Amino acid sequence: MAPTPGEHARTRERDDALPRRNAPGADAAEQILVVDDNQEVLYFMRAALEHAGYVVRTASEGAQALLLLSQHQAALLITDIFMPGRDGIETLRDCKTRFPQTRIIVMSAGGGTGRKLDYLPAAQLIGVDATLRKPFNVDQLLDTVHTVLQA
Repeated sequence: MAPTPGEHARTRERDDALPRRNAPGADAAEQILVVDDNQEVLYFMRAALEHAGYVVRTASEGAQALLLLSQHQAALLITDIFMPGRDGIETLRDCKTRFPQTRIIVMSAGGGTGRKLDYLPAAQLIGVDATLRKPFNVDQLLDTVHTVLQA
């Protein structure tokens, strides 16, 4: 679920409260690729992660994400599960095969319209490093990212 405009305003108000990291530059160990078909989610996540000092790239679907990973090594892939085109499950399976050093966080709000299945446990069985249930806040995002990158 995308953050509401009010949540974006609260996020901007909280910018000074966010923990700042040393600027990582172009170090692949600090690069993150975020994949979601919702532009508001991409904006929210990019802003929060860049403010925390990470280098962030975004993609709106899985095929684009895999192309970006082949061009720019990233330490972490954060992907939604339900997207048009190549979905998150296909993307994470291909990422694990082609880019085994890349850690993976999967996020989802559930099954979408008419779907009753929860795919986050299935993603864990495939071997992702962590999951995030939407909606999540900045602290949950940054804590999960930090934990996965430090593992």
